Amino acid sequence: MAGRLSFTVGFLIVASVGLLHGACAATTYTVGDDLGWTVQPNSSYYEEWASQKTFQIGDSFVFNWTTGTHTATEVSTREEYDNCTKMGIILVDAGVKVTFNANGTHYFLCSEGTHCEQGQKMVIKIGDGIAPSFAAPSLAAAAALSALFFSTVAIFFLN
Repeated sequence: MAGRLSFTVGFLIVASVGLLHGACAATTYTVGDDLGWTVQPNSSYYEEWASQKTFQIGDSFVFNWTTGTHTATEVSTREEYDNCTKMGIILVDAGVKVTFNANGTHYFLCSEGTHCEQGQKMVIKIGDGIAPSFAAPSLAAAAALSALFFSTVAIFFLN
């Protein structure tokens, strides 16, 4: 009887962790969808694209371009973004995937010629957009610790 109960409790814990993991599945976005990362006729295209989505911790972004020379440059501040400052972390190859593992606001622009001034720039706000002041544990880690704790308690009381 105790063996069957232990198995049932263990199964429920594993199933709960699996469901929590699935509920928090990350999404991979292709920046600009089918149009990709390029100078658009509408200078607010990327602003509108990003405003229609909700980005979460663990989401990834792929910067694709098939024509022309472009970069995806991450700048540090809103001021650098607004002024199209072209110094920062530069991704020069199309198809590079960038993943964010914490809340925060990230500023990207193209540092080629006047592409930024023409609107090839975007703000990616992860979660609430406010970077944590400390490294918070991930939901998966918290779920795993909870499962370990509750299975230990269940085994203790069932033996």
